[in-house]
Amino acid sequence: MKKKLSLGSWLTIPHQYVLEVLLIEKKIKWIVIDMEHTSISISDIEKLIPIIHSSKKKVYIRISSFSSNEIKKTLDAGADGIIAPMVKNEEDIENIINQSYFPPEGSRSFSFCRASNYGANFKNYTKKFNKKVKVIPLIEHIDAVNNLDEILSQKKIDTIMIGPYDLSGSLGRSGDFSNKKFTDALKIIDKICKKRKVTKGIHLPKIDYESFRDLIKNNFRFIAYGMDTQFLTDAIKNSFKKI
Repeated sequence: MKKKLSLGSWLTIPHQYVLEVLLIEKKIKWIVIDMEHTSISISDIEKLIPIIHSSKKKVYIRISSFSSNEIKKTLDAGADGIIAPMVKNEEDIENIINQSYFPPEGSRSFSFCRASNYGANFKNYTKKFNKKVKVIPLIEHIDAVNNLDEILSQKKIDTIMIGPYDLSGSLGRSGDFSNKKFTDALKIIDKICKKRKVTKGIHLPKIDYESFRDLIKNNFRFIAYGMDTQFLTDAIKNSFKKI
């Protein structure tokens, strides 16, 4: 039985109007807020997360580092999970899981934070959190591909995302997705994900339906389609084509 497609998108502009327009699309079930390659701060995500949750969608934060402080504050703000960049080995993912989960499964500290309704829902929140949080490693370096079986030996990881530009860049051919080294790496990832029964995900930043269809054919089931800046860029270009 094939896994169902889980479709999301990507936010890089920390403004509620941009987010609200993105959330109009009902097919989008989750949003990634990117803290790694943007100026988005913890203060920003505290304002953006409730908007996403009010639309009955989930929110994942691409953190900028493995910092325990950033992971803790991101989850305290109410994120449903994190996307961890540049995971390269089992030690990396063990560290991230440890910082993300409450004891006894990790070492995240307890607090009366927004996620627990400032303590009003503390008992229920902390009881259920470890079963609900999603930690998604970004596979975006050839070292991660070579160590993927060990990375996915962590039972708490049920989904990965591929960062195609960085992965191809680690092979010396950034953006060359037809290069044999890159396609071979994708085959290795696919094989190991099937073995470990892990959902394979990716971010497709460009608005390209043909590429999207190819991803579906190649067993990708957790796809972030497009991003705010690309939707705006495409709309502007298309609007001015005939002028």
